[in-house]
Amino acid sequence: MKLKLTGLLLTLLIPLGLSSPAWAGHHEKEEASDPIAAAAEFPLLLRRTTLIVRDIEASLKLYRDGLGMEVIYDQEINRPHSSEDREQRLRLIFLKASHDYVGVIGLIDYEYGYPDHPAHTKPVRREGFTPGNAILLFNTDGLEEKWSTIENAPGVEIISKPKLTEYPGYGGKGKIRVLVSKFYDADGYILEVNQILSD
Repeated sequence: MKLKLTGLLLTLLIPLGLSSPAWAGHHEKEEASDPIAAAAEFPLLLRRTTLIVRDIEASLKLYRDGLGMEVIYDQEINRPHSSEDREQRLRLIFLKASHDYVGVIGLIDYEYGYPDHPAHTKPVRREGFTPGNAILLFNTDGLEEKWSTIENAPGVEIISKPKLTEYPGYGGKGKIRVLVSKFYDADGYILEVNQILSD
């Protein structure tokens, strides 16, 4: 019964590009031949992190143009506002790094088309590495080549430019060499964008 329900869910969601999180198994051959078996292997996946943003076009200049993420979903959603007598316009974008179903970033503007709305003028909090704040960590190639576009994206505030950092290796053996950069995006989210040089 469980397999039948899983299969039905996949059948309904895949055409919409909103596949079940469990679809993203790491066994590519299993996915191609038996997606239900692959899904059953992963009862929990972190599917997506969605960022609430003030200016979705400005955010795209960082996540799409600077980091090189690919837009895989971009829709405007109109609906009655839940507490005001007006229509609410939302814009929701999904960007993938290297996979359509895992490691996706969502951008959402709950007041799209209303630039003077208080949500867009709310002060940006840049509180550093303190509880209640998250760090979005990306691994990339060619960090130094991408850096100019990243640091010049609207609203970006640099914490530290790319620099070589060494971490103890797994099991205490050797060192992991990483080019590490840290910065805030336009909405105050902390990003760490790294290039692994050796592991």
